[in-house]
Parts: sequence; structure tokens; C-alpha cells
Amino acid sequence: MSELLTTYRPTRYMLQLDPNMANKTYCGKVRVDYEFTAETSEIKIQASRDFQWTSIRLINFYAVYLECPIYASVLCDDYNHDLESEILTLSLDTPLTPDNTQNGFYIELEFTGPIIIAGQTTGLFAVDENSITANMKDGNAHKVAPCYEGVAIKTWLTVIGGEGSQVETNLNSDGQEDFEGRVKKNFITDEEITIENLCINVSNFS
Repeated sequence: MSELLTTYRPTRYMLQLDPNMANKTYCGKVRVDYEFTAETSEIKIQASRDFQWTSIRLINFYAVYLECPIYASVLCDDYNHDLESEILTLSLDTPLTPDNTQNGFYIELEFTGPIIIAGQTTGLFAVDENSITANMKDGNAHKVAPCYEGVAIKTWLTVIGGEGSQVETNLNSDGQEDFEGRVKKNFITDEEITIENLCINVSNFS
């Protein structure tokens, strides 16, 4: 939703999904990197009214140590999730500017959401007992994860599942890694895409 982006714009979007078919829920994690064009006192992002927030963090560059950047991460307690407009607003204690964010700034949102039962096709929905699909079209993308609909951005995707889980997406494979007895399957694109054009189908969770 480009009208939210008056003094800042997203430059990178990272989405992680961890579906639990038994409970018909999923854990999600979103990281959004930004660049700023003017002083900014709050950040807005689209987010479904059905999300329950686990953690909301603001991460800004702090210093360089041994030639490596160090970032300061703080919990954001001052936020408002408008359930009618489905807009999440993060208020900033210190305004952000092009100068104080030139080495990087991003947010991390952790949340839980529902897997919609078979027969409905909004958000992240069940196709059958062992497969799900994300409907990103027609204003549904923010029902899958917090995002900016209609805004092209470089995108990363991670899906957590069993060793035999299968992920179909239009992003390029970026390998996989072990994670707490399961597997993280990673995907990436070098081109900017809108969230509506991201395809996600997951099956064979076990």
C-alpha cells in the first residue's frame, strides 16, 4: 500500500512461515528493511486483524566492532493495531532520518495466524489435510503476513517443515538448513516483485 510510504520505503522483505496443520495455525516472522527520505516518527504496515503479536522489534545500526556492524534491537511497546483498517502503526521514541539510518534500519514482526479451513480461500488456507496455499491476490496478501501490497521489493522466503516437506514457489532455491529437528527451506529473488506475485504452496509436512 504505497500511500503508507510517505517518508520511507521498504528495500528488502523477508518472510518466514512455520505451519502447524494439527492446530490449524502458523507462526510467522517478517523482517522489513527501510530507507528514509525525511524525518519519520512512526512506521505503518498492513497486517490482518487475525494476527496475534509475539514480538515487535526495531533494529538500528549502533556501531562498528572489528570491521563488523553492530545493531541495537529494542522491543516496540508503543504500537497500535487498527483492526478495522488492518494497519499496524509503530511509534518511534526517536524520529528516524536519512542521517541516523544511513547504515541500516529494519523491523522484525513475529506473530501467529490462522490456517483457514478447506473451502475458503483467503489468507493462508488449507487445500486438504496435508497442504496449504497462500492467497496473495486481490488484497489478501496482508492476511498471510504483514506487508505492503502493490509495492515492488526484493523478497526472501523461508518455510519450516519436515525433511519431506515440499515447497512450491516462484522464488529461486537458496538451500536448506537444519532447525530443531526439522528443516528450513530458503528461497530468494534478485528482482523486485510485489507481494501479490509471490506464490507459496506447501505440502507433505511430515
